[in-house]
Amino acid sequence: MNIVIESPRNSKDLAAFLAEMNTQKSQHIGYCGDSKEEIYDTITSDFSDLELAKSFMVAYEKEDIVGAIGLDTDLEDRTAEVWGPFVSEAFIQTNLVNELWEKVIALSASQVDQYNFFLNRENVHATEFSILQGGKSTGQHTVLVAKKSERVRVVEEGVIGYNSAYEESFAELHGQAFPSTYYSAQTILGRLSKQNQLFIATSEDQLTGYVYIEADPRHGEGYIEYIAVSDRFRRQGIGKKLLSFALDQLFRYEEIEDISLCVENGNEKAIKLYQAVGFRVKYELIHVKIDKEAVVL
Repeated sequence: MNIVIESPRNSKDLAAFLAEMNTQKSQHIGYCGDSKEEIYDTITSDFSDLELAKSFMVAYEKEDIVGAIGLDTDLEDRTAEVWGPFVSEAFIQTNLVNELWEKVIALSASQVDQYNFFLNRENVHATEFSILQGGKSTGQHTVLVAKKSERVRVVEEGVIGYNSAYEESFAELHGQAFPSTYYSAQTILGRLSKQNQLFIATSEDQLTGYVYIEADPRHGEGYIEYIAVSDRFRRQGIGKKLLSFALDQLFRYEEIEDISLCVENGNEKAIKLYQAVGFRVKYELIHVKIDKEAVVL
């Protein structure tokens, strides 16, 4: 087996290989994407805090890519989301995955304390690999998708665009609903734009709930990043109204045909809410976490 493992030779070739692999459930990694154009854009402009050459290891058989593992590294949190392992069928039963893993983690070993895998439940080989490397399953997530072609538009009243009069109450509700999350209330407000929008529901000048969405028409994608309803106003259909409004706003973009989101499996109320406005289960992910001290080499 004449295999060479090194940094990516060509970003477009790598993106094409990752896209091909990630369309297969037996290889699928959550949040990687399955469009080569989208993946190429991500790995060349918005991937790891480290340069691509220090974020990916690729296995080549002559000129063909037969395996790859990438680390989307967050230097501030000292964590990395693992893209992979991706290995061609002919090499799954070989030691190639271990060799790729050893080389890729060596690139940032002094800067990463935790590795996170988000694996399709049908990706048995990657799940077994991550567990053998000292990983522990920390939960399961359901990914749901809503399609424009199946959407029956509903005009929702009582939902309006955010205005600064509600800044304090928005920050309070966001902090209560998401105490440890990637976007703080101030981060969200700083990101607002034509494509990143915050909508709120109110009652007698009180904030009852909000939804924050981001549109990426260039890649045909829309995201419902956050939604929350105040405890005092639950069971009044506000969450459903906010979600329905968010879908309508995102589907206004001609390029966006479907919207995906992820929910913890145990959050049955949220899953039922999403299904009530047209989302369907797409696949389930297993989250495996490896702490640095548990890494097996």
